[in-house]
Amino acid sequence: MSSNPLRVGFIGAGRAANALASALHEKGYLVAAVASRTPASAEALAERIDGCTAHSTLQETADACDLVFITTPDDTIGTIAGEVQWHDGVWVAHCSGAESASILEAARQQGVCIGSFHPMQTFTAATVGAGTFPGVAFAVEGPSPLIDTLKEMANALGGWHVEIRPEHRVLYHLSGFLACGLVTAQIGQAAELWRAMGYTREQGLEVLLPILRGTVDSLESQGFPSALTGPISRGDLGTVRKHLDALDTYASSLVPLYCNIALGAVKMARENGSINQIKEQELNILLEERLAGAVTLFVG
Repeated sequence: MSSNPLRVGFIGAGRAANALASALHEKGYLVAAVASRTPASAEALAERIDGCTAHSTLQETADACDLVFITTPDDTIGTIAGEVQWHDGVWVAHCSGAESASILEAARQQGVCIGSFHPMQTFTAATVGAGTFPGVAFAVEGPSPLIDTLKEMANALGGWHVEIRPEHRVLYHLSGFLACGLVTAQIGQAAELWRAMGYTREQGLEVLLPILRGTVDSLESQGFPSALTGPISRGDLGTVRKHLDALDTYASSLVPLYCNIALGAVKMARENGSINQIKEQELNILLEERLAGAVTLFVG
């Protein structure tokens, strides 16, 4: 690397690139170039960032930068790493959560320094700017001095860094999916139950959002297992049985989901000391029996 300001570029101009490029620019980094297989996307990103040029080819962006982030879908990262002719001294990092830096092996074989930089954060169409990243953990990987720069970037964006072993990257990404994508799907299922009560799914979501926000606040302030609430935390066997009966009537496909999640809640409630061993056993027996019945019915 030269003593001049680090020239940062992006190959791929989707939501992650827009969020990271805008945030880094706001924090004083020189975002110099962007390229995308969809030129209009690259041009739209570059228009929002002073000094950023949208290039018509991936090679032009690679040639114009000292650090290139590949922010394309995972399936194309390795291909791009091999298509581009990387110049001496350039750093290349991808922003995939599930992949280690080894997916950039084709670039490493050209003699460049490779790494990864993944924020544990979701990106929507409205996600732009530095306000996206305070408190966010970034999984960073690479040799020094690249990893030192990536750590500095995470700190500059208001986040912090974690170092994940390559064999654990899928677990790392899975944990994020369980905490985000699957939670969204689960809330969707909860909102769907409101249709049976004569309301729309959107009205159900309106009812559920405050309790969801309260749960997140409790997790942040109290952590596990103190934030656990509901009938299992009280050892209320009768209510759990009523829940299962209602699911049998209105949404039988959700019985396995309920039972599996509830079994985890039982363990957490016992850890918290809010239920005794007898209640733990009673709840586990009920849930395991209903789960076995639901699985048998599904297979049949």
